[in-house]
Amino acid sequence: MKNNLQNEKVFLFFHFVYNYIKNVYIDRIQVYKLNRRVKGNYHNGKEGVIIKSIFSIMIALAGFVLFAGVASAEKQYEVQPGDNVYRIAQNYQVDANAIIAANPSISDSASIEAGQTIKIPDEDGTPFTVTAYTAGEESTGKEPGDPGYGITASGEEVEEGNTVACPESLLFGTKIHIPELDETYVCEDRGSAITNGHLDIYKEDLDDALEFGVQELQGKVWTY
Repeated sequence: MKNNLQNEKVFLFFHFVYNYIKNVYIDRIQVYKLNRRVKGNYHNGKEGVIIKSIFSIMIALAGFVLFAGVASAEKQYEVQPGDNVYRIAQNYQVDANAIIAANPSISDSASIEAGQTIKIPDEDGTPFTVTAYTAGEESTGKEPGDPGYGITASGEEVEEGNTVACPESLLFGTKIHIPELDETYVCEDRGSAITNGHLDIYKEDLDDALEFGVQELQGKVWTY
């Protein structure tokens, strides 16, 4: 998703530059040609300089746009000898549980090893594999009327747009904002398949859950 957004930014950038060149510089070149013809001494020298300058600027600005996108992406950190999750979290000023939840390779705070590469959430969050479930038999093995039907592991009732099943590394009550869905969910449920790097949002309707499928989405974890 992030790559798609970055590609869109680059496309819009070049579209803007193209229109600018068309409306400003091409007109200048045409005027320059006309003047040279009137004077009887037309040549392509200055026209070529103008075009080369335009494309040099385009390439430089495109590089800036692409670099800015990469700079804002999530950080990859190689674990050093003596590191632990809490020290890394402190160095990057992020929540330790958010780091654990974002990395499927981390089972607990003591499981990291030197040389291991982990993801550090940034201001845009970190990618999660997101799926959807229902309160029905297909997801929970329960039917309406069964004890505990529609009740999450935290004891709260399921609510679409609010309930999310999250890894055990995230405490109940943790908020997770998913910008692409324009929703902020609350960690209220668990699931045997919901490990670090995976979220499962609640949907009332089975068709909606099936249509949602499996998506890679950015999630911002708020543990406070």
